[in-house]
Amino acid sequence: MLKPPIRARRLPLPIVGTILFGSALHASAQSTQSAPSSSLELIDPAAFGFSRPSYLIDATIVGTQDFERVPGGLDFAEIRTLFPVAAWKVGDIRIGLTLGYNLSELGFDGLGGLGDETLHTLQAQVGLFWRPENSRWWGLGLVSPGLNTDFEAISWDDFAVSTLGLVGYRYTDSLSFAGGLFARYETDDSLILPALGLVWQKDAFTVQLTPPFIVLGWKAADSLTLSLSTYPSGGSWDLDGQNVNRVDLDGWQMAASILYQFNQHVTLSLRAGINVGGELELRDRNDRSIANQSLDSAPFGAMNLRWQF
Repeated sequence: MLKPPIRARRLPLPIVGTILFGSALHASAQSTQSAPSSSLELIDPAAFGFSRPSYLIDATIVGTQDFERVPGGLDFAEIRTLFPVAAWKVGDIRIGLTLGYNLSELGFDGLGGLGDETLHTLQAQVGLFWRPENSRWWGLGLVSPGLNTDFEAISWDDFAVSTLGLVGYRYTDSLSFAGGLFARYETDDSLILPALGLVWQKDAFTVQLTPPFIVLGWKAADSLTLSLSTYPSGGSWDLDGQNVNRVDLDGWQMAASILYQFNQHVTLSLRAGINVGGELELRDRNDRSIANQSLDSAPFGAMNLRWQF
């Protein structure tokens, strides 16, 4: 069903499957009845949706990332939203539906003939979670179809879909593992990757190795959490342009974050850091590269507000 990889492409970004390593581990910990002591409370500084289900809005502004080989640079700002829609439970199986929308503003400074572009990402996520009673094992299946577009014209090239299958085991009250496969298809490209992760929590400290997300956290107080994190940034969009038909933007954000929980439902997060490893590629309708630039590092700032169930 998926074609073999045509060329190396960017790592999948939220809200696609890999972010739910955390969701699955979190759900597993909460539902474990054979070891009911403490649950693994995950840290989600960039609001990618792998902590408690929540309505959220996240805004990010990145400083100008200078082009490596030509004058000029890329400006980038983004607003992300996440909306849990529905959930059902049938026996040991839980099914959930979540919708996400990202609004991205990019300034290309004339590269490839582009100026300022407003780009959109719409995505649905259907998840199937299996967790038998009195067992430390669990399973997870996800399908995430979506559109990455400028909304000038919608075609099959705007469509992308990702899937994830995981099997997990809660080894101890403080340590959980997950393993499986992740697959993604977009614009005649396919990607298949192993999905591996673990979460360790001891007292006030948490280590989350759930690639492509890494989080080190310290719960300084009941309502205050400090963290260091690394996670992917960017996106991929189909344009209805004469010269440029595809934009692929890659990067990584390294951030220090403060999360403050006002009450049981409302949490505010502030983070700042450096956007590194930026790569920008523009392609035409024949999938030929017409511009490929490495981007200099740049500072960024972000905040998010969420209402948690």
